[in-house]
Amino acid sequence: MTLTLLLPWFPILLAVGVGGRLLGRSRGFALGLVCGMFWIVLVQATAGTGVWRQPWVVVTMLIGAAAIFLIGGWAGSAEGGPLDDLAPIRTRSASDGSRPRAGAWGSDSTERSSDETTIALDRFATVIQQFDDWLVEHRDDADPWPLFGEFIRGALYQCCKATHVKPFRLLSEGEELTPLQSSRLEPDPFTEGRRVSARQGILGHVVTSGRSYVEGDRTQGELIEQLAQACPEPIVWCFAITQGTQRLGAVTAGQLDIVPADNLALLRAVEQLVSQCWCLLAETVHSRTAGQDDPGSGLYNRTAFLQVAEQSLRESYAQGEPVAIAVIVVEGMRELNDAGRWEVADELVREVADSLRRKIRMDDRLGRFDGSRFIWLLRRVDAELASLIVKQVISRLTTLCGDRSRWSASGGAITVRCGVVGSGTGSRNPDLRTLVSHALVQSRRARLEHVTIAGELDAAEMSKR
Repeated sequence: MTLTLLLPWFPILLAVGVGGRLLGRSRGFALGLVCGMFWIVLVQATAGTGVWRQPWVVVTMLIGAAAIFLIGGWAGSAEGGPLDDLAPIRTRSASDGSRPRAGAWGSDSTERSSDETTIALDRFATVIQQFDDWLVEHRDDADPWPLFGEFIRGALYQCCKATHVKPFRLLSEGEELTPLQSSRLEPDPFTEGRRVSARQGILGHVVTSGRSYVEGDRTQGELIEQLAQACPEPIVWCFAITQGTQRLGAVTAGQLDIVPADNLALLRAVEQLVSQCWCLLAETVHSRTAGQDDPGSGLYNRTAFLQVAEQSLRESYAQGEPVAIAVIVVEGMRELNDAGRWEVADELVREVADSLRRKIRMDDRLGRFDGSRFIWLLRRVDAELASLIVKQVISRLTTLCGDRSRWSASGGAITVRCGVVGSGTGSRNPDLRTLVSHALVQSRRARLEHVTIAGELDAAEMSKR
């Protein structure tokens, strides 16, 4: 760990010292801030996110970053011109006044700049510690993104007094951005409809190009300013969340209490900080769900399904709601595998899973039970209503699997059958294992009797036999 910290730190320190001498004192401070943040990000990328759980490593990184920052200012000559890029040196209230003369930048101004930069570093360290605590508390949440959106708003206000902040996630299809406050599990009807295009406007430009927009930055060009002005809501700052070449989302700010174009260094550092927090949460969620998802279908695997279905069943029983279980069997899958058509079998699994996923409700649970069987828990429906719902789904799957030109193997056809059972309305609420076992029995009965759907109206009655 010592080598991981020191090996990149020493050359960065030397580079900042040389750069500070060439750029001047104020520019040296700015260079030191950027390089200090770069060193922290580099250490995390090399050693992994576990470094934030080691207090002495965190303290060492903060001290090292402060040393890089101070060496930049110390190496700069007193005659070097000031740099206004480092926030919060100039604020909105100061923008109305005239620019100070060159002779007015004395020791008082330099000391004030150094103090304010130290405050900015302290804010960064505070946000990093707050995120570490937040991640420990919410890493196991079913959907942590809405709360992470609130964390981003607080972090941006702490670092650069940004308000009217709106974070967006880039959806898997890459064409739309959805607000973070729109929960995947419990969508907000007031925010779900406010998805925006990831290909149009200033947001589309930022997401596509990966380049940030800052109001008043002359290097951006007039066309970019026109895109920003055309937005229905004011945007003074917009940046993309990237992970390598992959785009994960974007963040916009409607107001800043600092002059954006005069504080570019701080804004860039904040962008990197937010991106690192975002990527760390994304990796945490991905690593957690990787053990729950079936790799072929993307649905819950059997173990994960039984866990989430057990929780849903308890909630339904507590609220006096009926529950139904459907086991959907795709017959002929084994013949495809035995014939060596594994790619075709995998494609069939994916398409069946996608078709089922499009039909389930938000509080239903869907998983892949084993190679050719899928399992579906339907809440707030009895066995009779569940049979009608499943009948429509099976009709779609039969059309999909009936394409013999795609799926047939050795002259055999792909057939879809289903077994359905309900929890009933009696006082005896069958447990999940009983319901699943009875649904499997019904799916076997459907195969033996050559029917598409087999079921019982009350699984509780069957449990008495």
